[in-house]
Amino acid sequence: MQTAALRKGHTLTINQPISSLPAGLPDLALLTEKAAGTGSVIVYQPYLDLSQRSQLDAAAMPLDISFNTQATTREYELFLTLHQHHEAIGLGDDVFWGLLSSKFEMKSVTSFPSFVTEAEKARAEGADAYLYNPLIGHAAIYSNVWEHSLLGGHPGMEPIFLHIQELGYPIAPPQDKTAFMFCNYFCGNRKFWSGYFAFCERILESLENQARAGTAAGAAYAGSAHYSRDANAQMRPFVIERLLGLYVQQAIASGLKIAAFVPTVADFEWKFGVRLGRMLHGLFAAKEAFLRSRDEALLTSWQQGRQPLIKQPHLIWGADDPPGWMPRGQFIGGRELMRAYAQQASGASPIPRQPVHTERPAIPAAPKIEQPLRNLLQPFAGGWQAHRDRHCIWIVTPDNYNHSHAFDEVALGLQGAFEELGGSAPITRDMNAFAGRTPIIYGGNLLPAEIVSHLPKDSVVINLEQVSEESIWINSRYTSILKSFPVLDYSPRNRENLAAKGIDHAGVLEIGYSRCLSQIQHAAVKDIDVLFYGSMNERRHHILKTLKDGGLEVAHLFNIYGAERDAAIARAKIVINIHHYASGVFEIVRISYLLANRVCVLTEGDIRDPDLQPFIGGLAIEPYDDMIERCYKLIADADERDAIAAKGLAAMQSRSQADMLMSVMRAGA
Repeated sequence: MQTAALRKGHTLTINQPISSLPAGLPDLALLTEKAAGTGSVIVYQPYLDLSQRSQLDAAAMPLDISFNTQATTREYELFLTLHQHHEAIGLGDDVFWGLLSSKFEMKSVTSFPSFVTEAEKARAEGADAYLYNPLIGHAAIYSNVWEHSLLGGHPGMEPIFLHIQELGYPIAPPQDKTAFMFCNYFCGNRKFWSGYFAFCERILESLENQARAGTAAGAAYAGSAHYSRDANAQMRPFVIERLLGLYVQQAIASGLKIAAFVPTVADFEWKFGVRLGRMLHGLFAAKEAFLRSRDEALLTSWQQGRQPLIKQPHLIWGADDPPGWMPRGQFIGGRELMRAYAQQASGASPIPRQPVHTERPAIPAAPKIEQPLRNLLQPFAGGWQAHRDRHCIWIVTPDNYNHSHAFDEVALGLQGAFEELGGSAPITRDMNAFAGRTPIIYGGNLLPAEIVSHLPKDSVVINLEQVSEESIWINSRYTSILKSFPVLDYSPRNRENLAAKGIDHAGVLEIGYSRCLSQIQHAAVKDIDVLFYGSMNERRHHILKTLKDGGLEVAHLFNIYGAERDAAIARAKIVINIHHYASGVFEIVRISYLLANRVCVLTEGDIRDPDLQPFIGGLAIEPYDDMIERCYKLIADADERDAIAAKGLAAMQSRSQADMLMSVMRAGA
């Protein structure tokens, strides 16, 4: 199959047999002998040269992988090569086999021999496979492996998530200890492996087709993984490792028996220290208990407990998946662990210990940071005449981050306000195009640290992020930016939340109407009943799937902006707005553009919410549990939809962005 990766010279083997198996693979006699000594379990360890081979575990079956040097193929093609080799030589159907990378003892809390022993035990007890997830902290704080990528692990994977979901796979539900899997540490019998490849090939073939067609899912699949440790890493292998958990759920449903590693509190403490380790073990246990019982109180406890860690995932990521320079753990016996460089048990050869320094190293003095003067943090100090032609509007746009287009319409509305008042503020995405103007910044949460110090001190950051404990964007890096520059927030209530975080100088510039925002030409025939655009999670997926299963034509867009999104809006009878979190704040940033274009919007909310009061009558407002019923009623009543859309436009037109901007300018005069 001629994929983008293949055209670049990489060798992929999706849905086709490997043309020729590499020489030097172990023959049946050798594998049979190995299996006889390890309870019919064969676990390969790969090596590239003789120096690496000497470091392999004695319990392993050495595998020369010098034939497979492409980083894009990683484990999957090795698995497929071994599977086809085993088929060719007639390896027994009930023999367990797998492959553990050289990083296993770096990432895990278990020694290589212990993995083999646990696999032997699982096989003896009738299991078809034994699975091991080394990233136990990830399993404690994320609902499933896809959520990890969506919340920062691999930005840009969401179109793939949505495509797999459209193929009919249950990608949104949470995963328990048998399905939450990273790193491809598993082994199984022939039945398990055959099912695994059949499952993966169906999905991968579809993604290959998407790549050839140039869709958003295909571009993400063939593109960068946005992996902090390897800028050249591609997304494909990180998608493949996440397919295991989906396959396991299907395998169990079809009757296969799956055994999985279950970490103890001691395992968490060894990886993360006592305090954080116990906290993570508690979260892991609460999540597992909820998945067994479906007790909503357990779910609430887990959701609340994980929020601080979701916002600061670096506390977990570095310890769970250590960088290569970290020393390995030293293992004694089964799962009894010792720290790196710790003294071995009596009778064993001592491990060289690092010298202990009792004196504290000198700590360099921190650079002195001058606190900005209060008047320097006043947005638009000096008033309108000083600022009418002084600014550009900068939409911060990192490479390969299409979501910056979410700021396009609010930036356009502000530009229109400047022009309506007789001034100017051109929109740019490039720092080098400021042309001597001071930026008004949308997307300050995306600013690279090295750029911040080079910005003019009177740059104005417009915060559109909801200030919530659940937000991954309201972190220490972003709040330090907000404390250093003039700030305008889109919501009076949000501004109060900023003040509680020590950002008490922020002003308010609400989202208003400019004539340039009314630009969608509605379709004569609206063939989409319900349109939702935005990221997906379980609570959103539930409503959309229920509506679709109920016979409505439901469309979902993600990572689609501009003309393509507007074309879908023009065809929609209703655009639905569902909070990402149950505690979500009214999404005026998203909805204002819809109202400016006379769209009927059904939004989750409470009519008593002060943020919704200006739009009462111009929005269909329902609590989460009543949204499905209201949706059906609106679809059946075109007159009500038209009335809501007309009132919504009128409400928006009454909120002049130019007047709001001038009010802020007067405050700075």
